[in-house]
Amino acid sequence: MRFRLFQCKPALSFLLKLLILLTLLKCIFFLYNIHSGQGWQIADLSTVIRLILWSALYDILIISSLAIPLTVFFFLFKNKRSVIRIINLIFSGLFSFMVLLNITDIFYYPYKLQRADAELLYVLRNPFNEVNITYFLVGTSIIVTFLLLGLLAYKWINIFYKSNKISASEIVAVVFFCLSCLIIYVSGPKKLLPTYPLVNVSYSQLPLVQNSFHQFLYSLFRKKESLIFSEDYIRNLPDTMRLTLVKKNIIQSKNSSPKNIVLFIMESVPYDFFDSSSMYKVKMPFLDSLVRKSTFFSKCFSYSHDSNKGITAILAGTPTLTEIPLYHSAYTSIPLTHIGSVLETQGYKSAFFIGDNYDDFGFAKCVNWLGIQHYYCMTDVPGYRHMEKHTMGLHDEYVLNFMSDKIDKLSQPFLAIDFNISTHFPADVPSTFKEKYPLVNKTTHMNAMSYYDECLSAFMKKASQQSWYKNTVFIFCSDHWMYPDFDNLKNDVEKNFRIALFIFDPQKNAQTIINTPVSQLDILNTMLHVSNYKKNFISYGEDLLEMPVDSNRVVFAKANNILYQAFDSSYVLGFNVIQGKPEFCYNYIRDAERKYNLIDSGDSQNVKRLLEKMKAFLHTGYIQYKNKKAY
Repeated sequence: MRFRLFQCKPALSFLLKLLILLTLLKCIFFLYNIHSGQGWQIADLSTVIRLILWSALYDILIISSLAIPLTVFFFLFKNKRSVIRIINLIFSGLFSFMVLLNITDIFYYPYKLQRADAELLYVLRNPFNEVNITYFLVGTSIIVTFLLLGLLAYKWINIFYKSNKISASEIVAVVFFCLSCLIIYVSGPKKLLPTYPLVNVSYSQLPLVQNSFHQFLYSLFRKKESLIFSEDYIRNLPDTMRLTLVKKNIIQSKNSSPKNIVLFIMESVPYDFFDSSSMYKVKMPFLDSLVRKSTFFSKCFSYSHDSNKGITAILAGTPTLTEIPLYHSAYTSIPLTHIGSVLETQGYKSAFFIGDNYDDFGFAKCVNWLGIQHYYCMTDVPGYRHMEKHTMGLHDEYVLNFMSDKIDKLSQPFLAIDFNISTHFPADVPSTFKEKYPLVNKTTHMNAMSYYDECLSAFMKKASQQSWYKNTVFIFCSDHWMYPDFDNLKNDVEKNFRIALFIFDPQKNAQTIINTPVSQLDILNTMLHVSNYKKNFISYGEDLLEMPVDSNRVVFAKANNILYQAFDSSYVLGFNVIQGKPEFCYNYIRDAERKYNLIDSGDSQNVKRLLEKMKAFLHTGYIQYKNKKAY
């Protein structure tokens, strides 16, 4: 067979068109997320060249991996037109999905601060459960974009197929095979990992070179493995470095009786809403007054950016080390404390309330997994079909009113958990709500928080008239941080995890401010303290009711699948679990603009301390997840 260059032109043209399209999307991604990426830290031309080369490598790899089977099928079924049409449709869909994921990540990245992965499958809401204008518009846009991309891909593939003669089909297949083999040979198998460019680019620049489809497929492939960090740098650590997971609360009085617990998990509420020094301090008369009678934690950090990891940290006192929610992973049997089951031994009844559809985000699975007895969602609220709804489901006023009625019927002691949704993006409020302080609550999310304040005020006013009220401890905690102003997206290694947490006890009715760093992981211990639970349990947290007013404790967070962070009262350290080394350490009190990275120079003592604590945390998590030793 004679080789003619023009016979390869359709194959190379097809490759080039897709490569140009993905490159254009990378440029848009770069510009749209330049603030979320903190400027991407591009200092010189050599950095730009490295980013371009890595980006091209991964995009060509993904295009080639899809084109290889396409050309093979063309060659095998070149004389069967009906089969070719089916093949064309299938691969048009695959190419369309690949491009669509890269488009979606342009807008999805600010929320996750990483490329889309398998977790996306667990946070998608069924758009057909409720007719909602926002979901309808977003869903329609996605479907239309997918179809348009599919038509474009179908056209390109058709040109690709029709322009090939029998002999050229072999050449085309060989071209793509050789190209892919060359990439693998030159790069080495390890470079096929979506995180491998970290050897040559910084952590913050990694999303610029990754292909969303590549990251998504890889995380699907590894979803059962779950643990994504290498244990090489923690495998040989002495057991003395492990954190103590078996806890036992100190109960001051032998005669103390269990109290009721009402836990409000506040969706997407940043610390800014409670911070009097912030320009985003929300004017919310009820919650402001309640804080003045509560134990308030000024330095509380969320474990993650995700609700499905936040709920596990809060209710199980355990960090999620998996890419997907822990209750969806292969590690549901790891040793941990199941709050519902444990409290049941204390005579507690337990119930979980949310205005969303049944099992959205997998919460019904999580609640059942943790032994909580009752799960109530939107469809359990009488007359919900005729009530005005938030984009995510039923507005807070209706759910809290329903919750109040249900609590009145629970025997004491009880645990009642409300996961509100009206403050969830896009933070739409009922048409009947009129903001009383528009000059102060000037952003959409501040406005939604103001609405939530009124809902809580009505709930607590009604609760205060009930017999169970004075024997109840009320805990308020955010599930994760979120932008207080979506017109001004700013990310920060400390503020991105700073959330609201306070505890109100009607019998104490006095304010205490705790400046010690605390975490969502501490709430389990606190609930067990309130329940007068005297036995051992497993938790990464401490008892908030016994927390010293001011100490230099260290707490931990998971930024994404690559970066974990450690916080003490002044410093934050970011640790790259792929490379096994710290990325940054800042004094977040004195260095507000994060100009002085202490990894390179400066305070080595604090860096060393936080690094040791981080390795101990990861070492403990690794042992717990692998269940190598019973606790």
